[in-house]
Amino acid sequence: MNHGKAPADLDRIRLYDQQEAAAHELLRPVADWISGHVARPHPDLGRRGAVCPFVPLAQRLGLVRFALAEPPVRDEEELVAAVAALKAHWLAMEPLSGQHTIDKTIVLALPGIAAASVVRVHDRLKPEFVADGLMLGEFYPGHPGPGLHNPGFRPLHSDVPLLVARSMVGNDLPFLAERRYPPARRAGFVESFLRHQTGASTVTRERARAELEHARDELGHPSPE
Repeated sequence: MNHGKAPADLDRIRLYDQQEAAAHELLRPVADWISGHVARPHPDLGRRGAVCPFVPLAQRLGLVRFALAEPPVRDEEELVAAVAALKAHWLAMEPLSGQHTIDKTIVLALPGIAAASVVRVHDRLKPEFVADGLMLGEFYPGHPGPGLHNPGFRPLHSDVPLLVARSMVGNDLPFLAERRYPPARRAGFVESFLRHQTGASTVTRERARAELEHARDELGHPSPE
Protein backbone atom coordinates (compact mmCIF):
# COMPACT_ATOMS: atom_id res chain seq x y z
CA MET A 1 0.00 0.00 0.00
CA ASN A 2 1.16 3.54 -0.60
CA HIS A 3 -1.83 5.31 1.00
CA GLY A 4 -2.10 7.67 -1.98
CA LYS A 5 1.46 9.00 -1.65
CA ALA A 6 3.83 9.63 -4.53
CA PRO A 7 6.00 6.62 -5.40
CA ALA A 8 9.28 6.47 -3.53
CA ASP A 9 12.50 7.22 -5.40
CA LEU A 10 14.18 3.81 -5.30
CA ASP A 11 17.46 5.34 -6.44
CA ARG A 12 17.62 7.42 -3.24
CA ILE A 13 19.37 4.48 -1.59
CA ARG A 14 21.66 1.77 -2.91
CA LEU A 15 21.47 -1.82 -1.70
CA TYR A 16 24.40 -4.15 -1.03
CA ASP A 17 24.45 -7.84 -0.21
CA GLN A 18 26.46 -9.28 2.68
CA GLN A 19 29.61 -9.83 0.63
CA GLU A 20 29.48 -6.36 -0.91
CA ALA A 21 28.87 -4.77 2.49
CA ALA A 22 31.84 -6.60 3.99
CA ALA A 23 34.07 -5.01 1.34
CA HIS A 24 32.62 -1.49 1.70
CA GLU A 25 34.45 0.96 3.94
CA LEU A 26 31.28 2.47 5.41
CA LEU A 27 29.25 -0.74 5.64
CA ARG A 28 31.93 -3.13 6.89
CA PRO A 29 31.52 -2.09 10.57
CA VAL A 30 27.74 -2.56 10.29
CA ALA A 31 28.05 -5.97 8.60
CA ASP A 32 30.55 -7.05 11.27
CA TRP A 33 28.19 -5.88 14.04
CA ILE A 34 25.28 -7.81 12.54
CA SER A 35 27.32 -11.02 12.21
CA GLY A 36 29.36 -10.69 15.39
CA HIS A 37 26.74 -9.33 17.76
CA VAL A 38 23.14 -9.38 16.53
CA ALA A 39 23.37 -12.90 15.09
CA ARG A 40 25.05 -14.36 18.20
CA PRO A 41 24.15 -15.04 21.83
CA HIS A 42 25.11 -12.49 24.46
CA PRO A 43 25.68 -13.22 28.16
CA ASP A 44 23.52 -10.24 29.20
CA LEU A 45 20.62 -11.01 26.89
CA GLY A 46 18.59 -12.87 29.52
CA ARG A 47 17.55 -15.75 27.27
CA ARG A 48 19.12 -18.34 25.00
CA GLY A 49 19.79 -17.78 21.35
CA ALA A 50 20.95 -14.88 19.22
CA VAL A 51 20.31 -11.26 20.16
CA CYS A 52 17.87 -11.26 17.22
CA PRO A 53 16.68 -14.83 16.71
CA PHE A 54 15.67 -14.22 13.09
CA VAL A 55 19.00 -12.91 11.79
CA PRO A 56 21.01 -16.17 11.60
CA LEU A 57 18.47 -17.77 9.27
CA ALA A 58 18.07 -14.55 7.27
CA GLN A 59 21.83 -14.53 6.73
CA ARG A 60 21.90 -18.19 5.66
CA LEU A 61 19.11 -17.49 3.18
CA GLY A 62 20.89 -14.43 1.83
CA LEU A 63 18.00 -12.17 2.79
CA VAL A 64 19.91 -9.47 4.66
CA ARG A 65 20.67 -6.36 2.61
CA PHE A 66 22.57 -3.24 3.59
CA ALA A 67 21.85 0.22 2.23
CA LEU A 68 23.38 3.66 2.00
CA ALA A 69 21.72 6.88 0.97
CA GLU A 70 23.26 8.18 -2.27
CA PRO A 71 23.98 11.03 -2.08
CA PRO A 72 24.23 11.05 1.73
CA VAL A 73 21.32 12.72 3.49
CA ARG A 74 21.86 16.31 4.63
CA ASP A 75 18.69 16.96 6.61
CA GLU A 76 15.65 15.20 8.03
CA GLU A 77 13.50 15.64 4.92
CA GLU A 78 16.16 13.86 2.88
CA LEU A 79 16.23 11.16 5.55
CA VAL A 80 12.45 10.80 5.21
CA ALA A 81 12.91 10.27 1.46
CA ALA A 82 15.62 7.68 2.10
CA VAL A 83 13.35 5.78 4.49
CA ALA A 84 10.52 5.87 1.94
CA ALA A 85 12.93 4.22 -0.50
CA LEU A 86 13.93 1.73 2.20
CA LYS A 87 10.30 0.65 2.59
CA ALA A 88 9.74 0.46 -1.17
CA HIS A 89 12.85 -1.68 -1.63
CA TRP A 90 11.72 -4.04 1.12
CA LEU A 91 8.29 -4.43 -0.46
CA ALA A 92 9.87 -5.16 -3.87
CA MET A 93 12.50 -7.56 -2.50
CA GLU A 94 12.09 -11.29 -3.09
CA PRO A 95 10.46 -13.36 -1.79
CA LEU A 96 7.17 -11.53 -2.20
CA SER A 97 5.19 -14.29 -0.49
CA GLY A 98 5.70 -17.45 1.51
CA GLN A 99 7.22 -18.28 4.87
CA HIS A 100 10.52 -16.52 4.29
CA THR A 101 9.07 -13.05 3.76
CA ILE A 102 9.60 -12.59 7.51
CA ASP A 103 13.34 -13.09 6.99
CA LYS A 104 13.81 -10.16 4.59
CA THR A 105 15.80 -7.40 6.27
CA ILE A 106 17.29 -4.17 4.95
CA VAL A 107 19.70 -2.23 7.16
CA LEU A 108 20.03 1.44 6.21
CA ALA A 109 23.32 2.73 7.58
CA LEU A 110 23.43 6.44 8.41
CA PRO A 111 27.03 7.33 9.26
CA GLY A 112 27.35 10.88 10.50
CA ILE A 113 23.62 11.37 11.11
CA ALA A 114 22.68 12.70 14.56
CA ALA A 115 20.83 10.27 16.81
CA ALA A 116 18.16 12.93 17.44
CA SER A 117 17.34 13.02 13.72
CA VAL A 118 17.10 9.23 13.58
CA VAL A 119 14.73 9.29 16.56
CA ARG A 120 12.48 11.98 15.08
CA VAL A 121 12.25 10.36 11.63
CA HIS A 122 11.68 6.93 13.16
CA ASP A 123 8.86 8.32 15.29
CA ARG A 124 7.34 10.08 12.27
CA LEU A 125 7.42 7.10 9.89
CA LYS A 126 6.97 4.05 12.10
CA PRO A 127 3.13 4.25 11.91
CA GLU A 128 3.30 3.94 8.12
CA PHE A 129 5.42 0.80 8.39
CA VAL A 130 3.26 -0.78 11.09
CA ALA A 131 0.07 -0.07 9.14
CA ASP A 132 1.47 -2.22 6.31
CA GLY A 133 2.62 -5.05 8.57
CA LEU A 134 6.27 -3.96 8.72
CA MET A 135 8.57 -2.78 11.46
CA LEU A 136 11.02 0.10 11.37
CA GLY A 137 13.81 -0.39 13.87
CA GLU A 138 16.11 2.34 15.15
CA PHE A 139 19.64 1.85 16.44
CA TYR A 140 22.22 4.44 17.43
CA PRO A 141 25.13 4.97 19.84
CA GLY A 142 23.94 4.96 23.44
CA HIS A 143 20.33 3.98 22.67
CA PRO A 144 18.70 3.65 26.11
CA GLY A 145 16.07 1.05 25.11
CA PRO A 146 16.21 -1.91 27.53
CA GLY A 147 16.12 -5.59 26.64
CA LEU A 148 12.88 -7.51 27.09
CA HIS A 149 14.49 -10.14 29.30
CA ASN A 150 17.16 -8.04 31.01
CA PRO A 151 16.46 -4.32 31.58
CA GLY A 152 20.20 -3.77 31.99
CA PHE A 153 20.94 -4.95 28.46
CA ARG A 154 20.94 -2.37 25.66
CA PRO A 155 20.13 -4.27 22.43
CA LEU A 156 19.45 -1.10 20.39
CA HIS A 157 22.92 0.36 20.82
CA SER A 158 25.03 0.41 17.66
CA ASP A 159 28.16 2.38 16.86
CA VAL A 160 26.64 3.53 13.54
CA PRO A 161 23.09 4.99 13.44
CA LEU A 162 20.75 2.62 11.59
CA LEU A 163 17.15 2.32 10.48
CA VAL A 164 16.06 -1.23 9.70
CA ALA A 165 13.08 -2.48 7.69
CA ARG A 166 11.72 -5.94 8.36
CA SER A 167 8.47 -7.86 8.59
CA MET A 168 6.28 -7.66 11.66
CA VAL A 169 6.29 -10.90 13.68
CA GLY A 170 4.36 -12.17 16.68
CA ASN A 171 7.22 -11.29 19.03
CA ASP A 172 6.79 -7.60 18.20
CA LEU A 173 3.73 -7.03 20.36
CA PRO A 174 5.72 -5.72 23.37
CA PHE A 175 7.41 -3.13 21.13
CA LEU A 176 4.07 -1.94 19.75
CA ALA A 177 2.35 -1.72 23.13
CA GLU A 178 5.06 0.21 24.97
CA ARG A 179 3.64 2.67 27.47
CA ARG A 180 5.92 5.41 26.15
CA TYR A 181 3.51 5.69 23.23
CA PRO A 182 0.36 7.78 23.75
CA PRO A 183 -2.80 5.65 23.86
CA ALA A 184 -4.02 6.64 20.38
CA ARG A 185 -0.78 5.54 18.75
CA ARG A 186 -0.63 2.40 20.86
CA ALA A 187 -4.19 1.48 19.86
CA GLY A 188 -3.36 1.97 16.19
CA PHE A 189 -0.24 -0.16 16.46
CA VAL A 190 -2.05 -3.00 18.20
CA GLU A 191 -4.95 -2.87 15.74
CA SER A 192 -2.40 -3.27 12.92
CA PHE A 193 -0.77 -6.12 14.79
CA LEU A 194 -4.07 -7.97 15.11
CA ARG A 195 -4.86 -7.36 11.45
CA HIS A 196 -1.52 -8.61 10.14
CA GLN A 197 -0.60 -11.26 12.71
CA THR A 198 -3.55 -13.59 12.25
CA GLY A 199 -1.25 -16.58 12.73
CA ALA A 200 0.09 -15.44 16.09
CA SER A 201 -0.54 -17.73 19.02
CA THR A 202 -3.84 -17.58 20.88
CA VAL A 203 -2.04 -16.28 23.97
CA THR A 204 -0.35 -13.51 21.99
CA ARG A 205 -3.57 -12.41 20.29
CA GLU A 206 -5.41 -12.41 23.63
CA ARG A 207 -2.65 -10.25 25.07
CA ALA A 208 -2.93 -7.93 22.07
CA ARG A 209 -6.69 -7.58 22.53
CA ALA A 210 -6.13 -6.78 26.20
CA GLU A 211 -3.58 -4.12 25.25
CA LEU A 212 -6.00 -2.66 22.72
CA GLU A 213 -8.80 -2.54 25.26
CA HIS A 214 -6.50 -0.85 27.76
CA ALA A 215 -5.46 1.80 25.21
CA ARG A 216 -9.07 2.43 24.24
CA ASP A 217 -10.05 2.76 27.88
CA GLU A 218 -7.38 5.42 28.29
CA LEU A 219 -8.88 7.24 25.32
CA GLY A 220 -12.38 6.89 26.70
CA HIS A 221 -13.36 4.68 23.73
CA PRO A 222 -14.14 1.20 25.05
CA SER A 223 -13.99 -1.73 22.68
CA PRO A 224 -17.24 -2.53 20.86
CA GLU A 225 -19.34 -5.26 22.45
